[in-house]
Amino acid sequence: MKKLFLAIAVLCLLGFIATFPVQSSFRGKAKLIQRVEKSAGSDLFGDEGTPIGEPTEYVIEDPKAFIGEPANGVYKVDESYLKQNDPHPLQLKTVDFFASSFRIGFGIAGVVAGLVGWRMRRRSA
Repeated sequence: MKKLFLAIAVLCLLGFIATFPVQSSFRGKAKLIQRVEKSAGSDLFGDEGTPIGEPTEYVIEDPKAFIGEPANGVYKVDESYLKQNDPHPLQLKTVDFFASSFRIGFGIAGVVAGLVGWRMRRRSA
């Protein structure tokens, strides 16, 4: 039983460490993106469409969703394309939240499992 708790503690340590490269990978793919709703006549008149909300850091890996070239570091994405083809955009805030939540969970579980395993080991000796 003590080996089980120590193995859980080691796995939690590995999970804790693994959150850093996963978060870094998503950060490398993130771009400052403005979602744009195109109207029926926007292509005819050269209008880019109506902006939806503020520019936010998203991870969108489908290059067909982007409209034109980035202006001032802000990429524009066609909202109707996202709805039709369903490449769900992932906000970087969501990745950061879950990475920090997993770190806290892995840290607490690892410490508790390590203490229980260490206590059982001391008690048997």
